[in-house]
Amino acid sequence: MHQRREFVRFKVPFCIQYTDLYSSQECLGVLRDINMGGAKILLDTKLSIIPERFASLHIFFPHNTLEVTGRVVWVREFNDRKEVGVCFVDNFDPSKDVFNYIMRYFRDETTGRNY
Repeated sequence: MHQRREFVRFKVPFCIQYTDLYSSQECLGVLRDINMGGAKILLDTKLSIIPERFASLHIFFPHNTLEVTGRVVWVREFNDRKEVGVCFVDNFDPSKDVFNYIMRYFRDETTGRNY
């Protein structure tokens, strides 16, 4: 299977708040992984998550909250939750902002060292 991913993924355990920008419906979830271009999230919801819609994500890091806007790329439905792939679309430079958070909280994964 051909991978279209441009960036390395980092497995992260952070909580997020997902808000559908069309309906303003919100729910909480957990990041499964993140990279410079997007994220995979797990939502405990029965909300209708529709591909191509835009969402606001508040990612709750230990000392900061990162707010990003993303476009839903895909949705996998389970009984009472959904796994969602989101591509970041903000005007900010996500490569710098996300990279700064990854380096701060996941330095071991990026360098292979324990500090």
